Amino acid sequence: MATGARPGGEAAEPPPPTDLHALEARLQDVPAALEEFGPHYAVELDPKAHRIEGSGIRDATLGANDGLVSVLTIIAGAAGAATGRTVLLAGIAALIGGAISMGIGAFVSAKAYRAYFLKELQRELREMREMPDIEREEIRDVYRARGFEGESLDMVVTTITSNPKVWLRVMMQEELGLSEGFGQPLGAAFTVALAFLVGGVVPVLPFIAWSGVAALGVSFVLTAVGLLVGGAIRTRFTGENLLRAGAELIAMAAVGVGVAYGVGRVLHAAGVGRG
Repeated sequence: MATGARPGGEAAEPPPPTDLHALEARLQDVPAALEEFGPHYAVELDPKAHRIEGSGIRDATLGANDGLVSVLTIIAGAAGAATGRTVLLAGIAALIGGAISMGIGAFVSAKAYRAYFLKELQRELREMREMPDIEREEIRDVYRARGFEGESLDMVVTTITSNPKVWLRVMMQEELGLSEGFGQPLGAAFTVALAFLVGGVVPVLPFIAWSGVAALGVSFVLTAVGLLVGGAIRTRFTGENLLRAGAELIAMAAVGVGVAYGVGRVLHAAGVGRG
């Protein structure tokens, strides 16, 4: 079957070279060029034009859960090895250091993914210009695997490859599996760091008023409540069972607390944290 043939046997017209060259030239002006590909690619120009709620929720959930669990386990380890204000100071240090670390990590990750996405976008467009027949056949393979055949397959391939913008978008999503669902690096960093602070402050609060095992017990209960809330938010988008998701998070936190506290007690027995 001829590549890119129309249903009636008429050869499909490839996109005019000028269109591909124009798009390729526009990509040299990234990020402004993303507006050429429709609102789904316009996040660099206007974050509100792109549907990034999912990534925002993911970042917030990651930051809050990590803040709850990591700060709690650090406090548990400190409580096992030391007493008094030392544990509170350890919790505050973990809270501030963790928020900074998580924020930087989110910034670097979002920036790296954005750079990789734009690099692949440019590469795909170059291949569409230099090897249109091969790229068109890849579209055909994708939709043949989905059950299209005969005239229906020809029509799909012709429709997609007749518009360079649609063609490029399909190649990015279907061939490479790359989603344009990324937010701005600074926005991701702020969301993760803030969520970490909100979550991480919960296990620290009891040590302001109490100390020792009693404070650790209250801290664990408050953290468990926070994890249940986080699990409830997660299940809203994943469809998981609320109790199962919450129990899973609490069980992992309990294991972490037990291990950290045990290590702290060993260190205390070895003389660490005394005096």
